[in-house]
Amino acid sequence: MEHVVFFPAHDGTPAFRRVSSLEDAVRLVEHLRNVENVAEVSVHALTEVPLSFRAVYKVEVPAQDVPSAELPPPLPVAAHGMPEVAPEVTPDVTEAPETVESVDEAPVPVMAASNGHAGTAPSSLGFFTS
Repeated sequence: MEHVVFFPAHDGTPAFRRVSSLEDAVRLVEHLRNVENVAEVSVHALTEVPLSFRAVYKVEVPAQDVPSAELPPPLPVAAHGMPEVAPEVTPDVTEAPETVESVDEAPVPVMAASNGHAGTAPSSLGFFTS
């Protein structure tokens, strides 16, 4: 694991050096103290910080293509930058929906999500798993 040694340079400005191991950091601190007479030294371990990403999409409609009277009002934005939940809209249904008769179709072969080979059912969701 890499380490960083922080110390003041000869002109008093902050300086640092990256070293490949803790043993190398200790040797550098010993050199700074014994040879260069530097007493203010600190050693820090460099570890990787795990990151995760989240897709955020912003949809824009050009003003010249759609009259502003047809655009809905913008959603309020919460402190974290995401739109708040949209108010519930109930559709105006005046007629009963048409009934659709079921149609028997030939079975379609299912492809496994991760390997692209036909199977009876998907065994994995590939990169869509959480």
